[in-house]
Order: sequence, then structure tokens, then C-alpha cells
Amino acid sequence: MEIQTKSFSIESHSRFEILSVTPEVEATIEDLGVTDGLVYVSTPHTSAALSTNEYEEKLLDDMIDKFKEIAPPDEGYYHDLDHITAGEQPNAHAHLISAMIKRPVLLVLRDGELDLGTWEEVMFFELCGPRERTITTTILQ
Repeated sequence: MEIQTKSFSIESHSRFEILSVTPEVEATIEDLGVTDGLVYVSTPHTSAALSTNEYEEKLLDDMIDKFKEIAPPDEGYYHDLDHITAGEQPNAHAHLISAMIKRPVLLVLRDGELDLGTWEEVMFFELCGPRERTITTTILQ
């Protein structure tokens, strides 16, 4: 078994943001020259997450609204006390939401194509932005 890894950075522009990273993952696969294998897409950030779903604007808005309902950013979480004291943005809500979303994504790569559904995209969930984030694509062949 051979393992190849390559990372890329993305930048979010708001506290909550959902970005399609499918083009970046596909470009990484092309750069590595792999046509078949398992593709593991991950991010080392505990206040962000990855998943797959339909990347449609109204659905993205619905998701963000539901995240804010489930874990409101300014709820007064115990975890946030140190962040507030240090003058940092509170982020307990981001950790809570991230724990509910699939963190890494595992996909099949066959004949150079990711095995995604018709409307499915690899999506990055920014839950504590804006920030620059790292995404790593690891391919097992």
C-alpha cells in the first residue's frame, strides 16, 4: 500500500461559512497523479469540520441557521471563559457543532474520479471564522 499526502489552505470570511472544497481536493488528486484509491480528506482544526452534502445556497443557509439554534455562539459556555478573559473570540459553540458533523471525509477514487453523488460536494464547515485553515488530502492506493 502506498500513501500520498498533500495539504492546501483555504480562507473563510465569516464566523459561520460553508465552502465547497471539491475543486481543491480534485486538484490535489491530479497533482499527486493518482487514479484509484481511497481519499481521506481531513482538517486539524477542532472548531471546523468536513462532510459531504448538496452544496446549494438555501440549504447552506438552513444549515447555518440550525447550527446557531442548536449551539448559539453567545450562550455563555464554560469553555468560553478563558477565551473571553484573553480577548479571544468565544468558540465553544464551534466545538459542539464540529462534534456533531462528520469530521474527516473518506471517498473512493476510481479511474481518476471521486465517487460522489450527483449533487454531492466535499464541504468545509467554518464554525469560528474568519480564519485561514488547512485541509489535508491523503490517498491510499
